Amino acid sequence: MIKITKTDVLWNYIAQFFSLASGLITLPLILKMLTVEEIALNYIFLTVSSLVLLFDFGFSPQFSRNVSYVYGGAQTLKKEGIEDASSAEVAINYRLIATLVKVGQYVYLRLALLVLLVMLTVGSLYIYKVTDGFHSVAHSLPIWIIFSASTAFTIYYEYYNFLLTGKGAIKETKIALLASRIVYIGLTFLFLYIGWGLMGVVLANFIAPFVNRMLCYRFLFTEEFRTQLKPYNISKEEISATFDVIWYNAKKLGLVFVGAYAITKFSMFLAGLYLSNVEIASYGLMMQLVNILSAVATTFFITFQPKFAALRIEGNSQGFVRLFSFSMIIFYILFALGGTILLFFGNTILGYIHSNAFLPNKLILCLYIIVVLLENNHSHFATAIISKNNIPFVKPALLAGIGIAIGSFIVLKYTSWGILGLVLVQGFCQVVYNNWKWPLLILREFKLTIFQFIHIGIREIYYKLKNIFNEIHSCNSNTLYSYKARNNS
Repeated sequence: MIKITKTDVLWNYIAQFFSLASGLITLPLILKMLTVEEIALNYIFLTVSSLVLLFDFGFSPQFSRNVSYVYGGAQTLKKEGIEDASSAEVAINYRLIATLVKVGQYVYLRLALLVLLVMLTVGSLYIYKVTDGFHSVAHSLPIWIIFSASTAFTIYYEYYNFLLTGKGAIKETKIALLASRIVYIGLTFLFLYIGWGLMGVVLANFIAPFVNRMLCYRFLFTEEFRTQLKPYNISKEEISATFDVIWYNAKKLGLVFVGAYAITKFSMFLAGLYLSNVEIASYGLMMQLVNILSAVATTFFITFQPKFAALRIEGNSQGFVRLFSFSMIIFYILFALGGTILLFFGNTILGYIHSNAFLPNKLILCLYIIVVLLENNHSHFATAIISKNNIPFVKPALLAGIGIAIGSFIVLKYTSWGILGLVLVQGFCQVVYNNWKWPLLILREFKLTIFQFIHIGIREIYYKLKNIFNEIHSCNSNTLYSYKARNNS
């Protein structure tokens, strides 16, 4: 049985804070000590790093969800739908866990080699183009090679994360992430201060994740876990059969990720070809800061993803709705607060740190915040759909991605709209279908209106806050009683 404790939630927020802080803490130094050309190239690198999600091709969430199913009591894995394990407590099928480990190792080794090959060939040609033959930024070719190797290592060790996350080991996963981020911050400051520029940033990003991988390995492959898996000698037939089950929905998710990449990231590649370095830096900075805002607001929701899958297995619809609505209301509140701060104080803060890059004007920034809010909202509802092991949104995601890619090219090639055009294209292509379709599907499944859904979430927040205050009051009362008892005696 998967249990998400208050400690897991706390560690998730601590790790997320440091993960985001690593970007925010190092950002002022990066914006101040790198040239505009290096800043622009760094944002292109950040965009390329998201290609990991594409090459993962839906395997990671599919693996993680199936691990959650097994720890939730499922004895077999299905291509679609889930096995109902609500009738009785059953033993965890460790043979199935061992099979998932083997399949994960098999898949991610091949994905990592493919990533490295593509980045060193096609990727190198693109970097050659945007750096004027590797000349606009010093040492751009070796920087790119190191970055490519780092990306390949990242995707190879991804199976550690899906195994830990799938079994609900949120605390352990986040401790590893926290350690890695602390090392990244320290190395980035060191390398920038000694004058290594963008090379220093890339080297820090290459070294730090190995700390994460080392700790994840220790947390995952404990003596107990090794003992549980030791009796099972997994055959090639079992690996092949399990891969077929995983691949059935992974390929659908992969296509969704391709669409999502085109929706949110592909515009940066086009920007690298059509916009000035100043505009690229401004657009990239806006994307980075709004993505940080999105990550902060989404942290609570992500923490409970394994629990969503477990509640589906248990057939606990009421528990699922309460937890889902509660986590969504938290997301709305945090995103609204962060968006307001970024809109009204973003450039003021950048001015204080003497940044060489600034956010676009308030109109563009406000529109982009709204676009990302709507994007995150329907993505979270899509996660609720996926928790049932159904993926009905492949074609809409691909069509939206294609529409945004074509629209972004047109506005950059044939208009002077620049960044505003990119934001408008992204917003329009999503609002015509995806923004409303997937929330509506979940609301209809549970026979709720949007107002009822929000009411449930607010009510859950009220009850949880009430319980916290009652616990505090009870603790204070007990302390006061003990104090009086000691004095009377």
